[in-house]
Amino acid sequence: MSVATIRAELLSLPAGDRVKLIDVLWDSLASPEAASREAAWAVESERRIEAFEAGKLTARDAGGVFSDLRKGLRE
Repeated sequence: MSVATIRAELLSLPAGDRVKLIDVLWDSLASPEAASREAAWAVESERRIEAFEAGKLTARDAGGVFSDLRKGLRE
């Protein structure tokens, strides 16, 4: 099967299915170390979301964070 044939078939799929295929292809290219880091970040992000929702973690708006970063870079 040629790349052109596969491409034509893929483009005929619904957008949701194409998104799932992107994940499959991306994962097939990732090294085991990258997959491990990604899994660890997924666990950490869930932990942070739960802490935020439970009121144990505060949040800041992005504008303030970027402003502080710019100030820090100038110093």
